[in-house]
Amino acid sequence: MTSDALAPIFFLSAGLLVLAGATKILRPDPTAQAMLDAGLPGTLAAARGVGVVEMMVGMWAGLAPAAGGAIALGALYAVFAGYLGFLLVARPDAGSCGCAGPTAVPPSRPHLVLNVVAAGAAFAYAATPRPSGRAWIAGLGWAALPIVLGLIVAGWLAVVAVTAAPAAFRAWTPSAHDDEHAHAHPAHGHDHVSTDRELADAGIASGHASLWPNTKPEDV
Repeated sequence: MTSDALAPIFFLSAGLLVLAGATKILRPDPTAQAMLDAGLPGTLAAARGVGVVEMMVGMWAGLAPAAGGAIALGALYAVFAGYLGFLLVARPDAGSCGCAGPTAVPPSRPHLVLNVVAAGAAFAYAATPRPSGRAWIAGLGWAALPIVLGLIVAGWLAVVAVTAAPAAFRAWTPSAHDDEHAHAHPAHGHDHVSTDRELADAGIASGHASLWPNTKPEDV
């Protein structure tokens, strides 16, 4: 693929990385907790350190992809993909991967796929002439504004896909506990039907005096 075809994905990935890094620096607590839950050193300093690395690599990739920024971006996204793969296998019920600062982002396959795509696009971009973000936008001419706006919308959709969608899917999908509860406590209508059938088999009709404690035998 040419650099023109890869550039939108590449610079979008770089921009999202800068944004994610900034959120971790400002609000490191959720990321630190997610790191602890994954068995990693989960201090506030470590969480902020991850944010600093993300911002530096994202800006490096956007400003100087030809000077190693593209490879660094691909390597970092590959690390994140491996981290998400580990969570999906070892801790699939984790409340958050800590990737978006204060926003809880449960590990999900769509998030893993997006990281793999970002890593692949970055490595592929490293094999092209690799214009910087400023040079690429300048070369777009009159189409720069709609393309940049489209990238902003695409970035927002990507954020929604990895933040809101997995949580909504988990809330909608019935759990195994719900299934067990349903089997242990069937619908009341079914209980009534079974009880009536058992009484009828025992010769006790629905109006039998034994079912009405205050009814005298002669009233039946």
